[in-house]
Amino acid sequence: MIDLDMMYKDSNWGNDPKGPDNITILMPGGRGWFNALLCHAGIDKKRPAVLLLHGFPGNDKNLDMMEALRRCGFNVLTMNYSGSWGSPGPFLFANVLEDAATALKFLQDNTDEYMIDKDNIFVIGHSMGGFATLHTTAACEGIKGSVAFAPYDFGLQYKLGIENGGDDWTNVHELVRDGVQQLDTDYDTLMEELKTNPGYQFEAIADKLAKKPLLVIEAGYDICAASSEKNHSRYLAEWIEANEPVDFELDSIPSNHSFADTRLALCEMVAKKLASWVD
Repeated sequence: MIDLDMMYKDSNWGNDPKGPDNITILMPGGRGWFNALLCHAGIDKKRPAVLLLHGFPGNDKNLDMMEALRRCGFNVLTMNYSGSWGSPGPFLFANVLEDAATALKFLQDNTDEYMIDKDNIFVIGHSMGGFATLHTTAACEGIKGSVAFAPYDFGLQYKLGIENGGDDWTNVHELVRDGVQQLDTDYDTLMEELKTNPGYQFEAIADKLAKKPLLVIEAGYDICAASSEKNHSRYLAEWIEANEPVDFELDSIPSNHSFADTRLALCEMVAKKLASWVD
């Protein structure tokens, strides 16, 4: 069903109406609806599905990975959270998590209409998308496996910024300050949200994540998803390992936060892991 050899090859379905296509979805959500795109690999049979979650504010949506996974045989759902990129409603981290859970449930509830294998649904995400992937994985059932690459721990970085100041404060301050310019929100709103939600820290969900199949991919030269001491992925790995995980792996790619010069290696690592989980 999943063919990793097709990752960088055209599938050439010709004019077959059952071939790969894109389906635009205005997905019902807590603020009316949000934009989503289902990129299916063919409706000739039910296929594994991947929910792909983008980062903050979402300039890079990892669409190269979407296409690579589709060529391998996965259906891939991408989305724009409330208050981002045309989706109505205010942007909040809480809304990001709610929208991610809504999108997951959409895949689970529409397996016949969109030819989705209900037993093989995955969640993956980068940076803030990794943050959403981890919280969604901890909170929701029916996820076969998850991959978070260069996940950004907003809760931890805000806490360290308050405690340490200096580079730790500059990190979260500049990220939020610059990102809100493209979103339906403001700096004070998001910083207040981080202040009042310590549960956003990965440490708070590590015990639940330890019970789920999970791959975390660290960007080895990351200066974004990292404190002045170490990479956010390293903190997460320590917390999960302390809870005797059932299926956890931390891997590393020597690249920056965006994996800009190692996109092929990143796509291959994610695809291979997902394929290993498919029944």
